[in-house]
Amino acid sequence: MFQTTHHSTWFDQYWPSFRRDVHQLIAWGYEDAKDKILWDNEEPDITGFIVEAIQDRLRSPSCPSWCDRYSLKENNPVPSKGRKGKHRKMPDIIIESTVSPRPEYIFEAKPLRKKGYRERVYLSKEGLQRFIEGDYASRYLEAAMIGYVRCDTVAVWVGRLKKAIDKDEIALMLRSPQQEVQVIDAFQNEWMSEHERLSGENIRIYHIILNCLF
Repeated sequence: MFQTTHHSTWFDQYWPSFRRDVHQLIAWGYEDAKDKILWDNEEPDITGFIVEAIQDRLRSPSCPSWCDRYSLKENNPVPSKGRKGKHRKMPDIIIESTVSPRPEYIFEAKPLRKKGYRERVYLSKEGLQRFIEGDYASRYLEAAMIGYVRCDTVAVWVGRLKKAIDKDEIALMLRSPQQEVQVIDAFQNEWMSEHERLSGENIRIYHIILNCLF
């Protein structure tokens, strides 16, 4: 399999700007979609609003020239043994660079609506563990989780999720202490966790928690 970003020189030189650009696109999509998000919207609805808003930005004549380097996919199936049709696993958002070697940044989104249960969903085989098991982003050294806050506050959920990751550090194969990061100013509460994958390689997961209480 072609390993897009496992070459250290490519990853060190080009991935940081790729990371920053895709974060900015998510931030724009979120800001532009806020007015559409209602209290009873589920995760696919919110993700759809954000994706539509990003697409509108990319099509806008006023969009910065660097946006020409990116395309967007929503619920795009990934190869999966034993799964066909609608049963295939589908990351929520994929932002692809149109510049060779056409790397992709994979986002998986989960709602944060109820203490305890939603923490488990975020960290489950339907969430974070899809990256650890190599179902998603197997060609890449990092990816991102997005949490949509539907109760309490962003700060409360950041604390809950960090605590839950530390508590399950063995099952989640956590390889280093979680770190606060700030890729762009819009995401003040972002952090990163690094996990060993079943393949033996590590993957860094950036966690973006968005307030969706409108």
